[in-house]
Amino acid sequence: MADVRPQGVLANASVRKVTVKLPADLKVSLPAKILADGYNMRQKSKWVVEAIQSLLAKNGWEGALLSELVVKPNSQDVFSIPDELVAKINMEAHRVALQNPSLNANQSTIIRAAINRRLIGFFEKPE
Repeated sequence: MADVRPQGVLANASVRKVTVKLPADLKVSLPAKILADGYNMRQKSKWVVEAIQSLLAKNGWEGALLSELVVKPNSQDVFSIPDELVAKINMEAHRVALQNPSLNANQSTIIRAAINRRLIGFFEKPE
């Protein structure tokens, strides 16, 4: 019988380790939600990638950054994210920063907003 292992983030894609600043309580609650959604901890980055893709696919997603203005991150976590998605996040952060500098858009805030949106149920599985 073949050994079936969980698939991580796009097994053949080029990925980058990205450190994201998170509030400690979010970092603690994240594993339970990942497991409740049917993933295992080896698929943590996949769960986060799907959250980012879902957020960026929505029109007006920038509004999710408003809630990040009051967040005081005091912890961090590392995720493996495909290079293409990292480039898209950075491009969107630059675009938002030019259009609305007060949103303080950067890699961490966009990824954190995506995680928070998925945690509270604003998520549609990307195709």
